[in-house]
Amino acid sequence: MTSKKVAIMVIVMVMASLVVERSVAIDLCGMTQAELNECLPAVSKNNPTSPSLLCCNALKHADYTCLCGYKNSPWLGSFGVDPKLASSLPKECDLTNAPTC
Repeated sequence: MTSKKVAIMVIVMVMASLVVERSVAIDLCGMTQAELNECLPAVSKNNPTSPSLLCCNALKHADYTCLCGYKNSPWLGSFGVDPKLASSLPKECDLTNAPTC
């Protein structure tokens, strides 16, 4: 299997885990599944909300280089995630040390 196919499979699995609740915990870019789920309403294409305090706290220890790797993923849209909203989360949370993608 080519590395491109593997990367696509990984992205699909990660995005699916954001939508489907499971008892299996994941860790993506330094954030747990619960933390990712906490941020999901703030990056939703339909009726986004302000990021919660729990979301902002989770972003404090996130791996931004890793998260930025998903910025242009075509799979984000299929899961209702707006990449522009996701990119603005650090600013919305007043996290001044977060790099921009």
